[in-house]
Amino acid sequence: MNNLRVAFVGCGGIGDHYLSVYRELDFVEVVSCIDANIERAERAVEALDGKPRAASNFDDALSPDVDVVVINTPNHLHREQAVATLEANKHLLLQKPVAAKVEDAEAIVEAARRAKQRGVVSGLYLSYFDQPLMHDLREMIQRGWFGGVAHLYARLMHRGGIALSQQVRNGQSNWRASIELTGGGCFIQLAVHYVHLFKWMMGARVERVMAMAKNQHCPGVEGEDLACAILEFSNGALATIDMAWNTAGEQLSIHGTRGTCEYIGNQTLMLDSLEGDFTGYVVNYSGASSQVSPAAPGAAAAQQVTTVIAPPLGDWRNKFNQHRVFLEAVRDGREPFVSIESGVDDLRVVNAVYESAVSGCAAEVAHS
Repeated sequence: MNNLRVAFVGCGGIGDHYLSVYRELDFVEVVSCIDANIERAERAVEALDGKPRAASNFDDALSPDVDVVVINTPNHLHREQAVATLEANKHLLLQKPVAAKVEDAEAIVEAARRAKQRGVVSGLYLSYFDQPLMHDLREMIQRGWFGGVAHLYARLMHRGGIALSQQVRNGQSNWRASIELTGGGCFIQLAVHYVHLFKWMMGARVERVMAMAKNQHCPGVEGEDLACAILEFSNGALATIDMAWNTAGEQLSIHGTRGTCEYIGNQTLMLDSLEGDFTGYVVNYSGASSQVSPAAPGAAAAQQVTTVIAPPLGDWRNKFNQHRVFLEAVRDGREPFVSIESGVDDLRVVNAVYESAVSGCAAEVAHS
């Protein structure tokens, strides 16, 4: 078969980290690198051995020699660009979140549904699915290795908001500082990863949320730089999600009636379960826990501690790399791993979090 011809739209920021995937896959050819800043587009062309053309106008992505459009642009541009891509019968991989507003995301989904009838594949890029560990954790939940899941926890924090705030206060505009252009602040940009992961791992949806959000240290940013939310899932589990742009740290935890997991800093994995052995892609747990706390009351015994490093975004050999997975789905005529429609539900959860943060009351998630 002929190579998939790709237009890569948005060559700065996160997009720069996975260009190598497109260079190395032997069934892919990048024909166009597009960025409003032509110099960034030209640098991307250089990273791809100088073969694609550089352009500053999105219309170049709709050229006849393009089969697949990869959109890494700011949230508020997603609707116009994604709908145009789908209406032009181009396959689409869209960077998360789907859009800044739910109504824009719904318009993209409707265009994707129409395009699917014409054989067009569309999907959403969520980088955490690159990690084999996430696939192991889902399997462990599904097998009952954790027993009944009672609580999940996610903390994703970096200090980018402080630098962003300073930049804006020095007179340099940035779309991430605008509520209108992003749809919010740190929560919409960061939390969609874990909202989606937790739903997928448990096969459950978020029904209700309680939240607080504030801008504490980033006066140049319109949205929140700190947000804490409690999510209630349809299976009864609760999750606490803490997001920030004004400090640093990351953790994922799963607490069940039979087992626990703590994954800290994308490196340290602590597991403990009464269910015994589990062998997965990166998890290799053996032992029979007594669940006896060795320290403070209530602390789970860390029966096994290992190091698990997340693969680089540009690791094209990683079979879970979501760019590779999407391109293979297009090549083989399969469904995408993450649908755009599933990402719209994430935005509805985000909306409910913002509603609760304003009202001070619990908010129901308005599913379609």
